[in-house]
Amino acid sequence: MLVCEFNPVFKSQFADKLQAFLRSKRAIGYRYESESHILSRIDKHLCEINCTALTEDVINELTTKRIGESDKTHSSRVSILKQFCLFLNRHGVVVALPQRTKNHGFSKTFTPYIFTRVQIQRILHSADTMPKSLQHPNSNHYKIMPIILRLLYCCGLRINEALSLRVENIDLKRGIITIKHGKNDDCRNVPMSESLNQCFAEYLAQMYVVPKDNDFVFPTSKGELYCSGVIYSHFRELLWLSNIPHGGRGNGPRLHDIRHTFAVHSLQNLILKGKDTYLLLPILSTYLGHKSIYATEKYLRLTSEMYPDILEKVETALGKLVPEVVDYED
Repeated sequence: MLVCEFNPVFKSQFADKLQAFLRSKRAIGYRYESESHILSRIDKHLCEINCTALTEDVINELTTKRIGESDKTHSSRVSILKQFCLFLNRHGVVVALPQRTKNHGFSKTFTPYIFTRVQIQRILHSADTMPKSLQHPNSNHYKIMPIILRLLYCCGLRINEALSLRVENIDLKRGIITIKHGKNDDCRNVPMSESLNQCFAEYLAQMYVVPKDNDFVFPTSKGELYCSGVIYSHFRELLWLSNIPHGGRGNGPRLHDIRHTFAVHSLQNLILKGKDTYLLLPILSTYLGHKSIYATEKYLRLTSEMYPDILEKVETALGKLVPEVVDYED
């Protein structure tokens, strides 16, 4: 419970090589948490087919897209396999490299679902009145969901950043949340509002009699790390209770869309206050834990598309916040 790092036991003919590859990645600073699960599944498949050599046919079989597998998951799986093959080649084991998959980036192919403020209120109300599970009476979900949704919406955290929080990461005196080892191994401090700080104080008092620094903020009934998939299933239930339709797999709304909603609503508030949004983008970028400001700029475009009346209201004072795209083909 002190360490949530997954250490797979490889059993295929390539067990030693897989272990050495995983060890090398972690030695240079990569967490390789979700990646280690993928390596474990690769090892299991190699055992099932009794593979003794990574031939081109085996590589093609390993990289074939599975039924129901998203483009992003497939691309990640192939990328990790390719990294392992490159590792083998560097160490004298010549193998074919997987073919590159298409790049399915958020900014090019996906438009997030942005909740309205009324919808957010309905979701939070549903979470506050969420009943205990009859099938799982010891589950903590009815205690966890109200505060974790407020955290995602008020601070724009990623779900795995929230689930990885420990009690020592919550500074109630200063109203600061410390994110350690976020995406891209990002570490940052995230300020909380007074109301959210108070919610956290009440939640921790309810969850723990005497909390220890290393306790998870959002533990399972056994005190272990919650799986994001379980939280997502409860979120789907809350959408239904809130009368918010779901478009099916890949169409959302997704749990991660609450983070997108935080960004758009934050920019909307800044625009309404007449702030120079481009000057404040670096601050929002840091707050969100983005690798660069370009990852944050897409929210400015999204805000202008959703709230054109707001943009018109301040364009005279601030100039063109979002430049028009010139169609050079025309």
